[in-house]
Amino acid sequence: MSGYSGTRGALLSLAAAAGLLAITACAPRLASRPGVFEVSEHETTFGKAKFHASYVQPAGSHAHAGEMVAFFTGDAGWLGTSSQIFEHLAEGGYYLVGYNSREILKPIKQTGELVSINRMAEATKSAFNAARQRLGLPASTPWIVVGFSRGASAAALAAVEPILKKELAGVVAVALTRESDHLRAPDPNERPAGMEVDEKERVQLYPALVAAATVPVAVIQSTNDKYVPSAQSRRLLGPDTPGRRLYEVEARNHGFSGGEEALLHDLDDALGWIEQSRSAGAQEAPK
Repeated sequence: MSGYSGTRGALLSLAAAAGLLAITACAPRLASRPGVFEVSEHETTFGKAKFHASYVQPAGSHAHAGEMVAFFTGDAGWLGTSSQIFEHLAEGGYYLVGYNSREILKPIKQTGELVSINRMAEATKSAFNAARQRLGLPASTPWIVVGFSRGASAAALAAVEPILKKELAGVVAVALTRESDHLRAPDPNERPAGMEVDEKERVQLYPALVAAATVPVAVIQSTNDKYVPSAQSRRLLGPDTPGRRLYEVEARNHGFSGGEEALLHDLDDALGWIEQSRSAGAQEAPK
């Protein structure tokens, strides 16, 4: 084989590997399990953009009734920790929809324009309503939003945006960063009390949760997260309250290496707490 042929073959192999990586990042590596859950992927819209959402329909005997879980990946799409969390939620019997943050943000990054929080909230609500219909759930079914890294920002914003809070049972933000990128904060005279921004006008997520969240919020953070270690999360969130919890996981990095089992255990605990809080709230509501 000539040197040119060998080089050409190596380049083709690299291109094929890159293409496979891109495909893997776009779609979850989760196959249906007969008798447990069925996975399907369908085109949907997020605002004016079209993208693919992944739906998990639990089998009758495994169905976790009551809420729909909406999951947002991190920047790496369906690779790594996001894939682990999504599979774990599917195994838990939840009616589940998964959104690839990488795919959703691609057109936003291409334009370089910031998207208003209100516009993003409206698009999110529309996508959630479409997911309920796709999963065959009643229109009254509440949402639990779970997000990892970049997706944790979506979960946090769901907890503080009025049009999303109305149908929200609670949120779980895993590996939550300090600020929301790509989103434009409301004008100063229109910002809700407690909303803080940095010098780039990026909403600060921890103060927003403390000031405006009215549903149960759980944050799961690695002790060695390179963006916000769990000790900083504790200082930003303050002590646990009846409506707010921080889970600190001993792990090596932002992706929870070495602490994956503890992460999934805490995720289950947080979801159970949200469901119990909702049940207790329903019992206390006036007849």
